[in-house]
Amino acid sequence: MANNNLFKEFLGKDVKAPYRDGAQFKIARGVLEEINNGFVKIKGNLGTIIINEKNIEKMSRLKGS
Repeated sequence: MANNNLFKEFLGKDVKAPYRDGAQFKIARGVLEEINNGFVKIKGNLGTIIINEKNIEKMSRLKGS
């Protein structure tokens, strides 16, 4: 796990992460479970997604978390 990662403060928290998928912008919502080798793993209601950190525009905590 990366120690100097930008998103490490969000580990284990409910997050919202807008990211770029090709030419489209999408939003991942769920619990940030893991950060590993430049990728983040977010588990949400619809399943789990692994996103390259370079494609994430920003990350924020969801309200109430």
